[in-house]
Amino acid sequence: MNSRRLCPRFSCLCLAALCLLLLNACLAPVATTLHTLQPVRQQPLGQDFADFSELILLMPVRLAPQLQGRGLVVRLPNNTTHASTAHLWFGSLDEQIGQLMVSGLRDLLATDHIGLYPGPRFGHVRYQLEIEMNEFSGDGHAFTIVAVYTVSDSVAKTILTRKTFRQTRIIDKPDYSGYVVSASQAIADLSAETAAALLAAHRSQPAAR
Repeated sequence: MNSRRLCPRFSCLCLAALCLLLLNACLAPVATTLHTLQPVRQQPLGQDFADFSELILLMPVRLAPQLQGRGLVVRLPNNTTHASTAHLWFGSLDEQIGQLMVSGLRDLLATDHIGLYPGPRFGHVRYQLEIEMNEFSGDGHAFTIVAVYTVSDSVAKTILTRKTFRQTRIIDKPDYSGYVVSASQAIADLSAETAAALLAAHRSQPAAR
């Protein structure tokens, strides 16, 4: 009789202990690794902007919804994406991309007259560059970037170029460090294409020099 009465109580205690263990597991801190996009030095594409006194302004990079968290986005075999909870960007991804592109464009266009919005308070903006990042993810084997960039003439208030940049790069080292290296090179290649677009736009308007 006594043993039968104790069984339900014993079961409740076991269930409570199990719940406590699960709760502790959920609340335990997860080890995280922080990653930063790295600059890639590039040779100038031309000297057209060497004496440029106006400003090229990069607007805040716009990220697709799945890229707006801090977790590195991994593409799964079923073509869906998952943001890692253990591997995070050191800072917001849009700011990292913007800073990296400004650094790259300064090298590629051989000028310091390139700023990230809002730029110098009294700078006179001539060209405006906008980036919409639609995909920025890897799957352990390859890294894919899809971005739409727009070059505008701020004085004439006209769009000079609007194109989609797509690239898939093989990840040499199949881990998160290889992911970041490929992501950094992808931004460098995007910077090179936008720099070429800015040069072409500038050269097509000799009166603006």
